[in-house]
Amino acid sequence: MKKTIKQDFFIKDSVVVAQKLIGKFVCRKNGETEERYQIIETEAYYHWEIYDNGKYICYGGGKTKEEAKKFVSAPLFDRPGTWCVYGGQLLLSVTDDKYSDNVLIKKIQDKNGKEYGPDKIAKTLHLYKSKPEYCQCHGKYSLCDDSPLYLVDGEKVETESKSRINVKDEKEYCFVIKRE
Repeated sequence: MKKTIKQDFFIKDSVVVAQKLIGKFVCRKNGETEERYQIIETEAYYHWEIYDNGKYICYGGGKTKEEAKKFVSAPLFDRPGTWCVYGGQLLLSVTDDKYSDNVLIKKIQDKNGKEYGPDKIAKTLHLYKSKPEYCQCHGKYSLCDDSPLYLVDGEKVETESKSRINVKDEKEYCFVIKRE
């Protein structure tokens, strides 16, 4: 499959990007081989969303790009489409504004249909710095050939939406492949 995703794919509302990522592939270079995992669940987050306790829901929420430069979530304020590994979770920056929104890659599946949630994604894609074969994708652009982790286009799939886990609102910002 070709990397037919373009930069402007990420310069959209986070809900739009989250939904359109379903069916695309996260690829990891492993020596001379490439491992492909289809994205089957995502969640969208806006910089202004706040929990009942007053904390921001969005990683890096409430910070401007300038303020965020000294935080681990700084890649979320970089070029839209930049990877951010935060607490073992794989996120992408979206929009291109003073404040940044993001999308969480919540679940992927391999070619055999085995599914991986957030912690398993981190282990499978080697996102933990403390582990051997660390991927080093944090802060890398997801459409770049020299990134160890990158995105490629996939098949068009039907999606359905649902509420995000641990967020008390009625917004359906979680997207999954529609199963029959």
